[in-house]
Order: sequence, then C-alpha cells, then structure tokens
Amino acid sequence: MAYNETTVVLGGLMHIPVIILVVRFIENRFNKNGVDYQKN
Repeated sequence: MAYNETTVVLGGLMHIPVIILVVRFIENRFNKNGVDYQKN
C-alpha cells in the first residue's frame, strides 16, 4: 500500500519528539559520568 505525501510528512513529524527525548536521555547519561574539573 502506497502512502500519500501528507501521511509520510506527518509520520516524520511525529517521530521528531521521540528522537529528541532519546538524544536528551543519552546526553544526560554521559553528563552524569563526566568529571568536573573546575569545581569551586
């Protein structure tokens, strides 16, 4: 079944928040493990 252009665009836009959440989760995991060199 072929999808029309509107369905494909809406499907792509729906995945943007999911991708942002995954990237933020990975970023937070790496920031917790980082060493703070300039602690005052």
